[in-house]
Amino acid sequence: MDALDKKILEMLQINARESFAHIGKEVGLSAPAIGKRVRQMEDEGVIEGYALRVNHEKLGIETKAYITLVMHQTLTATSNALEKIRAMEEVQRCDRITGDDCLCVLGYFRNNRHLIAFLEKIGQYGASKTSIILEV
Repeated sequence: MDALDKKILEMLQINARESFAHIGKEVGLSAPAIGKRVRQMEDEGVIEGYALRVNHEKLGIETKAYITLVMHQTLTATSNALEKIRAMEEVQRCDRITGDDCLCVLGYFRNNRHLIAFLEKIGQYGASKTSIILEV
C-alpha cells in the first residue's frame, strides 16, 4: 500500500460514496485506476465494507449509553450470554474486554424508561454500570 492508496482510503472514510472520478481528480489518477486500486484493497481485505450513518434522533432514539457488565457465570455460560446480548435490538456494539468488566455494550434507547427496561433484562447475566452519552 502506497501513499496514493492511503489518500484514497482517507477520502473514502470521509465519504464512502465519493465518485472514483472525484477521487482521481484529487490524487492525479483516472477513475478506472482508482477503481482498480479500490477493488485491490477490497480483495486484500484492507477495505472490509462500507457503512451508513443514520440520524438516530430522527428515528426516536433519545438515549445512548455505554454499559459495562461483570458476568457472574462460567466461560461457557458467558459465551451464550454474549450471543443473547448481541442479538438484542438495542445493542449497537458488544465487545469482550479486559479488566474488572467482561463486556462493554453500546446501546440505543427510545428514552430512559427503555434503558431501565434493558438494564433489568440484562441484569440476569451480571452486574452493570451505565454511562449515558451526552454528546458525540
